[in-house]
Amino acid sequence: MSKGITELLAKYVHNLQWESLPPEVVEAAKLRVLDYLASAMAGYRLNRTFSDKVTRMYQAMGGAKESCVLFSDLQLPAPSAAFLNSAYGHGADIDDGHRTAQAHPGIVVIPPAFALGEAERMSGKDVILSIVAGYDVLVRFSTAANPSHFNRGFHSTGTVGTLAGGATAAKVLKLDFNGVYNAISLAAIQAGGLHEVTESAQAAKPLSPAKAAYAGVLAGRMAQLGIEGPREALEGTKGFIKAFTDAFDVEVLKSELGRRFEITACYVKLYPACRHCHAAIDAAIQLRHAGFGKFELIDKITVHAYPAAIAVTGTIFEPASVDDAKFSLPYAVATGLLKGRFTLSDLDVQQSFDSKVRELVRKITIVPDPALENRAAKMRGARVQVTLKDGTSKEVTVKLPRGDQEIPVTKEDVENKLRLSAEGLVPEKQQEALISAVWKLDKMPTVGSLLTFCTTQARAASAKG
Repeated sequence: MSKGITELLAKYVHNLQWESLPPEVVEAAKLRVLDYLASAMAGYRLNRTFSDKVTRMYQAMGGAKESCVLFSDLQLPAPSAAFLNSAYGHGADIDDGHRTAQAHPGIVVIPPAFALGEAERMSGKDVILSIVAGYDVLVRFSTAANPSHFNRGFHSTGTVGTLAGGATAAKVLKLDFNGVYNAISLAAIQAGGLHEVTESAQAAKPLSPAKAAYAGVLAGRMAQLGIEGPREALEGTKGFIKAFTDAFDVEVLKSELGRRFEITACYVKLYPACRHCHAAIDAAIQLRHAGFGKFELIDKITVHAYPAAIAVTGTIFEPASVDDAKFSLPYAVATGLLKGRFTLSDLDVQQSFDSKVRELVRKITIVPDPALENRAAKMRGARVQVTLKDGTSKEVTVKLPRGDQEIPVTKEDVENKLRLSAEGLVPEKQQEALISAVWKLDKMPTVGSLLTFCTTQARAASAKG
């Protein structure tokens, strides 16, 4: 095992300066902040039972009023606020991610950055810098550990996300090199997260990133107090890499570190479903626009997908809940074909899984095609073929779903995503104020005011205004 991996990451995080960030990286960070907030709104609404129960649990635990909890008037200790705000962000599976890292950076990096940023009265620039560092740690380390890490059943967002949370916290707290080193090390020995949660009890899936965010803040604060972590927490004979993966590509970790910022390579999700479904949804919508989505004319549907997509989303043909719907490739394809969309409302299977969608699902055959996932070719796609009753057929291949770096979303796309996610939760006036504030994040002397746009007090003020 290569030595010095913990040191490599600690040096990068410690040495990263605001002046090193190109303007497009700063803009990418603000875009991801807005996307995280949209995802948190959607997740809070759709995973409400889980969200409410864990919120009440943390409220009962109490503690210092340091950081705000979204969609409430709660002020809790920074680790608790980071936990809850991260959990909300993953509740609808519409948060950002990275295809080779196979993880969701925003929900393990942004909540710790804001919780500590508010508690410590840090500036918008400080928070953005910490977010960029955290994204790099997660994307690079997780890509180096995968696909072996994923194949062994680990949820990278929870495992590697803990390292990223610790790195983010250390950067917000402006720790020296030894402090950053210890924060990453202390985070590493707390890492955990199993992908079994995608098989059942999906409502609890946000626990992995939420614990990563919590552990990251905890690690940062412990390191701030001078508590030491293991010297080789990542690369040691009993360290993270040895325990969690069978293969680790250290060159991926090192390549252009400090010159290429991975936050610009993360995708934004436009559909509230597991990312493994998105290429197939895009293909289904294209087929509908081409005239192949007419229910009464369809004879059969063949969905070609890469094996990982099938393993995670290809087994649920009869979704019975919001959680099932987020992880059902057949339901997503059938909905895209019939309706030309896949939105938050389509996760309400009691209303949306009607007789026509159900009948189309029965006509779907899923075929594995490993060639549809290829790192070197930048492909993580799907191929959908619809055959009509008269024998006519049409096939659409999507190599990458919309929202990836090669097919990027616009600022307007993300603003609209937030507006749709905020319906019934944040008034329109506050939505627009929040959007405006995020685009000015790098100008804010302190970040504490930003998240208050999402509190119940803000909603009440908006209603009076």
